[in-house]
Amino acid sequence: MNVVETFQSPNAVSEIYEILRNRIALLEYSPGTKLSENTLAAEFGISRTPLRKVLHRLEFEHLLVRSQGSYTTVTEVDAKTLSQIYEVRMVLAENLYRFIDLPIAACTIETLQSLAEEAKQLRHKIDIHLLGRIHRDVEKALSGAISNVRAREVTENLYFEIGRIWLSCVPKLDWGEEVELLSSDVRELIYALQRGDLRGFGFRRRNQAAMTLGRICKVISPGEA
Repeated sequence: MNVVETFQSPNAVSEIYEILRNRIALLEYSPGTKLSENTLAAEFGISRTPLRKVLHRLEFEHLLVRSQGSYTTVTEVDAKTLSQIYEVRMVLAENLYRFIDLPIAACTIETLQSLAEEAKQLRHKIDIHLLGRIHRDVEKALSGAISNVRAREVTENLYFEIGRIWLSCVPKLDWGEEVELLSSDVRELIYALQRGDLRGFGFRRRNQAAMTLGRICKVISPGEA
């Protein structure tokens, strides 16, 4: 990783948290990667005390696990746990209509439309990192439409736990199909939101999650993820 600017602002802990969480989501830190507190503290120009606040938060969100010494490991997710997380995600998706206020902001729709088009452009260009970034930004835009703070937090945390597992499986799946599905899934959600059909939006989210889990399970073994 490249050294980034020194973080001395009052928001340093939050900023570093976002950076590390995104690195995990986009597989810059793949499952099983060991992270050194000393290395990270030097990179961000902070002491280990505020850094540990970040690591503890990511551990609480099941993205990291503490190891012996000054190392922390990016969590791996086995097939059983993956299925359980998806079950929660699907139940929550079905009930999102309870937590979204209409009308949906025009900027949210515009962002989703732009991301759907950006995904479509990847059909003939394999770029795992860019696909992951688009997927993350879609989730961010959709989560932003949730007015209930706790529901939004849970939705985001579930994405960060399992979105990276889907991304790690993409090389084993059909690239063109995954890109087309992401683009078409987003367009379906846009259509539901524009119509104000929040129940339909929730059912689409649920079905999309179920289909994604099904594709993942075809390429991973029972003890792998």
